[in-house]
Amino acid sequence: MDTLDPMPSLISTISFEDADEENETTTNMFAQPGWQVALWAIAYSLIVVVSVIGNVTVIWIILAHKRMRTVTNYFIVSLAFSDASMAAFNTVFNFVYALHNDWYFGLGYCRFQNFFPITAIFASIYSMTAIAVDRYIAIIHPLKPRLSSTTTKVVIGMIWTVAFSLAFPQCFYSQTKFYSPRTVCLVDWPGDYGGKHQLSYQIAVIILIYLLPLLVMLVTYSLVGFVAVGQ
Repeated sequence: MDTLDPMPSLISTISFEDADEENETTTNMFAQPGWQVALWAIAYSLIVVVSVIGNVTVIWIILAHKRMRTVTNYFIVSLAFSDASMAAFNTVFNFVYALHNDWYFGLGYCRFQNFFPITAIFASIYSMTAIAVDRYIAIIHPLKPRLSSTTTKVVIGMIWTVAFSLAFPQCFYSQTKFYSPRTVCLVDWPGDYGGKHQLSYQIAVIILIYLLPLLVMLVTYSLVGFVAVGQ
């Protein structure tokens, strides 16, 4: 969808600064031949089906078998749920939007699209970070007590709470706007494009969703790798 944020799950944005701008064209410059559209549709459909079925299967295997309910596997459930949510609620709608360059799904889904799939991305990243920390503790400090099932669930709850909180501003400022002849879904930050609200949010996301998890995973897996090589 069109958004003023460079988020990984969203389509590259086109900034519409002036609703009265002349010289609007009715032609979609990204239009493709029918056979290419059909191939893309098949590819996207396969991605969605495989992702949803695969991740739901992982969730079922872990939750349905008591011996599979380990600390690491609980984090894997969180990760699988995030990935399945992205495939189910983001991929198809973004494909349709990119294909027609027109938002058909209304304000409600525009806000949902800028909230829950983004939340899922953030939760997925933090779940991978938690798995890295758990593996580090298990391998580098094997004698230390592991997290209990209850504590693990609390950590997962905190992960999703932080993810919801970080994604909420995008939902709050989401709008649908009509730029003849099409409707767009965008994140309409207060003030001018690139203003302090948008800049502050993007800096926070870069630090909390990219740099911090990257640093944690880099350090933990590097230490695990050094120990494995040393042994």
